[in-house]
This record gives sequence, C-alpha cells and structure tokens, in this order.
Amino acid sequence: MKQPGLHFKGAANMIKTTKPTVFDLAPPRDLIDKAHYEANRDALLEHARMGRSVCQSDGNGGVIWIEPKEIFARYGLDEFGRPKAE
Repeated sequence: MKQPGLHFKGAANMIKTTKPTVFDLAPPRDLIDKAHYEANRDALLEHARMGRSVCQSDGNGGVIWIEPKEIFARYGLDEFGRPKAE
C-alpha cells in the first residue's frame, strides 16, 4: 500500500530547501551570555547562603577559594547576603 504524499511529483520537488544550521536556530549571543551570567550568579549565591566556599582558577593553573562574604561582595550584598544599606 502506498503512503500518501511520498510519491508526489511536482512543484515541491523543484524548490531547493536547505536545513537551518545550529547557528540559525540558536538564540542571539547576548541572550546566551546573559543566561550564563545569571545561572552562575544564582549558583554562587546559593553556595554562599549555605556557607560554602567555592573554588576558582587563579589563571596560572592554581586554585583559590572564595569565601561566602567575598561572593556576596561581588554582587553588591553585605556579608550576610542582604542588599547593602545606603
């Protein structure tokens, strides 16, 4: 039994279509960068709120530990993770 549409010969075969590339389908780069920034910020602040330090590369192959109060300071928060009073 023939399946409908598989044996159609006509205008549809004359149109050349190209598959979109992954770059055509991906959201704009600035949206990706913003999403990465927000995800990293949320993860760092979650660790800091639990009192956990996180490690970071020092750029020379070594590792340094960032304490919760330093993480809060990066995002303009006080040592307890609250917005700083002005």
